[in-house]
Amino acid sequence: MTRKVSTAVVGLGTIGSVHAEWYTQIPESNLVAVCDAREEVSKKIAAKHGVKGYTDFHELVEDKNVEALTVAVPNYLHHDVAVAALRAGKHVAVEKPLCLSLAEADEMIAEAKKAGVVDMYTENLCFAPSYRAAKDIVDKGGLGNLYLCKAFESDDIVLGSEAEKNILKTSWYLDPKQSGGGKLISTGVHSVEFVRFMFNHPRALRVHAEIIDSIGIQKPKRMEDMALVTIRFEGNRVGEVHTGGYMTGGTDDRAEIYGDQGTIFLDLYRRNEMKVHSHVGYGSVGQSMFQPSEGADIGWSFPIPDEKYDLGYYHEQRHFLQCVIDGKRPKVNFDDGRQTLEIVLAAYESHDRGHSVNLPLK
Repeated sequence: MTRKVSTAVVGLGTIGSVHAEWYTQIPESNLVAVCDAREEVSKKIAAKHGVKGYTDFHELVEDKNVEALTVAVPNYLHHDVAVAALRAGKHVAVEKPLCLSLAEADEMIAEAKKAGVVDMYTENLCFAPSYRAAKDIVDKGGLGNLYLCKAFESDDIVLGSEAEKNILKTSWYLDPKQSGGGKLISTGVHSVEFVRFMFNHPRALRVHAEIIDSIGIQKPKRMEDMALVTIRFEGNRVGEVHTGGYMTGGTDDRAEIYGDQGTIFLDLYRRNEMKVHSHVGYGSVGQSMFQPSEGADIGWSFPIPDEKYDLGYYHEQRHFLQCVIDGKRPKVNFDDGRQTLEIVLAAYESHDRGHSVNLPLK
């Protein structure tokens, strides 16, 4: 019989609720608790899954029934929630970005080692079935020696839409002290880790970034709407990261992988077998549950029938719990979260200085 790990989720926004849902379906999981500072949200999700609901993460991490938890709170709280959980002896998985500073990352890594628990950085692209298949081809030598990997992660908030206006009402996202930045640290961070993953996590040597602010409505400084980042790695390899919030056409998640003996093109949202054209729309998000926008179901749309599964969340969470059971360190862990964060921070520094930045950061 499969051993079940008693699990919990802290933070029940869009992605946190996805984590909670999967924890009720993964064979190795027994969801026992959820937590959100918004009492009504905590009660709703707790009732949905028949588990205990908390509003204070300090209380949840002291719950002796919880063995492992996923941290999906706003970015500025990642460090505090993770450290509290680690000190309580819990196995911890943290959503992107790992945290907001290298000092915070170092403390999280040290606390995980001290506690002797499993530490995971939850990068779903590294577990998405089609992206994993590409990695298997690369690992088997199907492309020869890799030299270039391009990764695209963007969406379309739609210029002038209600969704664009509503973003100004968000309590923390537009405060760079709480979010850490704009599209690069919120979305492009996926692509940074995917490139590292495809190259087998080599050492990054140099970073250069071109960033555009406030394509649409005026936003605070360091809340960029578009970023293009090039990363020079050891082993004569280059990564490109493309991200933006006004890329018309809806959610875009693609990659191009080049070797001296072959090439792979990946497209999570437009490779699926369902293509829909409608003049009137059909009353759903049309493109992605993560970026519902006005008119996304009008004209051509590419809905994924089982989006949450195909994007890798189920697989990443199951890997986390299997590592807890087997006593192994996850394939993507806090060290990877730290190195990804360092590349993102170097990209911001590159933009500010107007030239490439060498790593490690000083």
